[in-house]
Amino acid sequence: MIKYILCVSVLVLLLAILTACGSKAETTTTATNTPVPEPTEIPPLQPGEPNSEPERVLEDSDASIKAYEHRVVSGDNFLNNLYERPFTSEEMEYQPDLNILTVSLVSDDAFFYYTITLDGVDPISGTLTGSYGIEFDRTQTGRGDLLVLVTNPTTEWSMESVVVYGSQDATVGGTKPVVAEEGYDKPGYTSTAALEGDKVAWARIDPGNLAGVQLAISKALLGSEEFAWGAWADGGIQDPSLFDYDDNFGQSEAGSPVKTEDDYPIKAVYSVDNTCRLTYSIVDTSGIPGLCISSQVKDGLHCYCQDTPGAPQERCKIWVCE
Repeated sequence: MIKYILCVSVLVLLLAILTACGSKAETTTTATNTPVPEPTEIPPLQPGEPNSEPERVLEDSDASIKAYEHRVVSGDNFLNNLYERPFTSEEMEYQPDLNILTVSLVSDDAFFYYTITLDGVDPISGTLTGSYGIEFDRTQTGRGDLLVLVTNPTTEWSMESVVVYGSQDATVGGTKPVVAEEGYDKPGYTSTAALEGDKVAWARIDPGNLAGVQLAISKALLGSEEFAWGAWADGGIQDPSLFDYDDNFGQSEAGSPVKTEDDYPIKAVYSVDNTCRLTYSIVDTSGIPGLCISSQVKDGLHCYCQDTPGAPQERCKIWVCE
């Protein structure tokens, strides 16, 4: 009888242990299978519509004036990182969708809006075939440190084809920003930024002009409201890691769009147009390389030429200072 009671007791104990283990295992499984809520994704900041009144208008040299003669009149200064080359290599065929005419800037509380107006679309495809963008110098040294580029812009605001390039090692422009240093062997733009939250850049074709590109660049992405800026239209090299181009190509290798120069015609540095730079909210512009000649300081105020932006100072009739 005693043995029987002991056996029954042991069986009851084993059953209790098994039941407890089963309950624990079931609880663990249930806990493991409980769905964990995913973190809420912050939607990207959306651009609005640019104000119709530009705060700044930068007027670039127009290569179309003598394009029928396969040359330019002015605007190309290879040794100072300034290119007026909307032409194919060697043959010097004119490319209107790479010729920047003007660049305007407006802003709101969240964005800077740039409109790059080109001379036309590509005559064969009827589209804009290059990369278009704005380069920023936030260090006020002449050295580009942020480049926002778009290829194949669409008619609606989009971030899909926009890339934001940076340079963590500050090697863009070599040891002497803007000035040519043939043989400089360090890379230019080496990193790209993720576009998310309020740090974004959008692009589209100008709704009022198929030969225009608009970029909306958030102020949070720039991280500064004191900077110099200039525009690019590049259908040739299209490699930001080689910026500045005048550091990676020699003058003879690059060629020239000026017929009176020995290096004519254009060779390695082709199908590209950029502008000089204007400043934003910088009072003392003295000593900043790469600025448009029409930007200067008068009585401690930043001044720019309203009637002929980008022209030599002596040709300006209307100065606006703030």
